[in-house]
Amino acid sequence: MKEAMLGAKHKSIRIKELKNYGSSRRPLYTIAVEIELTVSESPDALHKIFTGSGLITRETVPFEVVSNFRGSAGDKTFYSALVVHEGITKKYEVVARDTGGFLRTRIKYEPVVYPEELRLTHPAEFSRMNIEVIEWELHNYKHYFMLLIASKRYESFDMWVKRERGEGEASGFTSIKVNLTESELREKKAPCSWYLKRVSVFEGIDMEEEVRRKIEMG
Repeated sequence: MKEAMLGAKHKSIRIKELKNYGSSRRPLYTIAVEIELTVSESPDALHKIFTGSGLITRETVPFEVVSNFRGSAGDKTFYSALVVHEGITKKYEVVARDTGGFLRTRIKYEPVVYPEELRLTHPAEFSRMNIEVIEWELHNYKHYFMLLIASKRYESFDMWVKRERGEGEASGFTSIKVNLTESELREKKAPCSWYLKRVSVFEGIDMEEEVRRKIEMG
């Protein structure tokens, strides 16, 4: 459930890829979108809001072994943040450790949390634990398999939230950047719908609808 609606100072939606890798009769679209916003709220306030929206949970930042789900196709963490814990600034990370899998079609990943003293503390609990978040990022990559054969279907979500200094603005602003990609879509539609619904916390902006319109415009 959304706790608040934010006012965006700036919003940009860009289609990075819109390509049919199938045929006209059997389309298989890969659609990639980049969203950029600026807001007045701090990264810590945004962290609380996105926790309330359901974006920051054990579903997106796992604390138990998962299959075919990691931070990225590369080596990004599930989650990374610069936090203030007990008056000390620390780098907090949840990384995916490859533990192998059956014929490499069901690869298991074990989340590992750093630093050691926070290994039992999930990011969704930061507010309750009085842990301040200075900046943070969230990465999810899900690769789907069918009948023990690797397919090209995947979902990728990347989000960065960081405080910036604006020219002439003593207090600055917070930048939000989101990259979403989904492959093997049977129609032109907004990718990663589950994530788009949970980042729609901005006043007067239905993020999924705005992305859909942008895709229709080509």
